[in-house]
Amino acid sequence: MDSIDLASLEQRARLRYEVARAARSLLGFTPALLLIAAATAMGRRPSSALVFGGLLFFTGAFLLWRGNTLHRAVLPGVLAGVIPLTFALMANQGHACAGGHCSTWCLPACIAGGVVAGLGVSWFAARRGLDWRFWAGASAVSLLTGAMGCACIGSSGVIGLAGGFAAASLPWGVRYALSHVR
Repeated sequence: MDSIDLASLEQRARLRYEVARAARSLLGFTPALLLIAAATAMGRRPSSALVFGGLLFFTGAFLLWRGNTLHRAVLPGVLAGVIPLTFALMANQGHACAGGHCSTWCLPACIAGGVVAGLGVSWFAARRGLDWRFWAGASAVSLLTGAMGCACIGSSGVIGLAGGFAAASLPWGVRYALSHVR
């Protein structure tokens, strides 16, 4: 009679379990591909939208796979990130010219969108009493979603998005840090 190698059996069961969870996570985040396709089609820089969209897809799927607090960060992060994405895509539709100088509204739209997204993520985290892991996950998803549109003028749009987001999130971060000082 053969003996059962429990360690090997447990390892194979764990591998199957993790593969199934990863597949469900990828499948669960596939609706984001529609958002990525729309941002790529409507944006001024489709290659940047694809890069940020690819990062968004794998980040969102990873957070869903990790579970716990991180999987709850995905939907609020995407919803908050749609705001700067929409602002940037709308700003790409026109520009202003005065005195021989033309400018787009992309950078101000990205900064404003970053502020609104940062406030949204921080408000949701504070309202639900969630920890820094939720905030970090939702922030990553939100920034990657917004960056698909904010790359309209290159890195300065993404930096403006991140700066607005950080400025709006600062009060929550300070409040969270002070509440955990012993």
